[in-house]
Amino acid sequence: MPAAPILRDVFHALRAEWGEEDDGVTFDGGPPPLERLDVMLYRPARPDGVTAFATVGMAAHPMPPGGGRPGGGAGGRAELRLLRRGPLGREDEHRLATRLANLAAYPWTRGVPLGPGEIVGFDDELPAFPGCRRVFLAGPWPGGGPGVVETRVEPVRVLTAVPLAEAERARAVALPPETFFAELLRSRDVCAPPPDGR
Repeated sequence: MPAAPILRDVFHALRAEWGEEDDGVTFDGGPPPLERLDVMLYRPARPDGVTAFATVGMAAHPMPPGGGRPGGGAGGRAELRLLRRGPLGREDEHRLATRLANLAAYPWTRGVPLGPGEIVGFDDELPAFPGCRRVFLAGPWPGGGPGVVETRVEPVRVLTAVPLAEAERARAVALPPETFFAELLRSRDVCAPPPDGR
């Protein structure tokens, strides 16, 4: 089955921004209506570069509405990204791709949208991020890429999953999302695991 026009636009925008992917993982049979999701993988060219993951497929359908939550109101469409400083082994690459795919299914498994400022928890640590059991969904930030991909159908939000240590999560719930994330950007490299898993 050919890709929906909105997904072709998302894919081409990703290629225009980051070039051709180094690898990818396809996940079939997600929760309805999410039938297929691809997680594209971009490996760093230098040891201090970033391994980048990006979903393509989540935007095929609008997320369910969810008033009252940080991403609330109308569901809209979104795709996710996750960035990890340095190269990773194949097992960690696949495990992070799987975790990102599961996060992409969240709106349909939980019946609520994802949006900037949302904090999502997991049962265990994120692969390659010791001490991190939650992610903060960030919108655009300087050097963090676009906040929206314009498509022929409608705009698609780009949300970057930033892994958080427990102390950071406690700070995140105590502050407005924009204030917390600005503070986090000043305090550490958000593409790297928090120092000492704090």
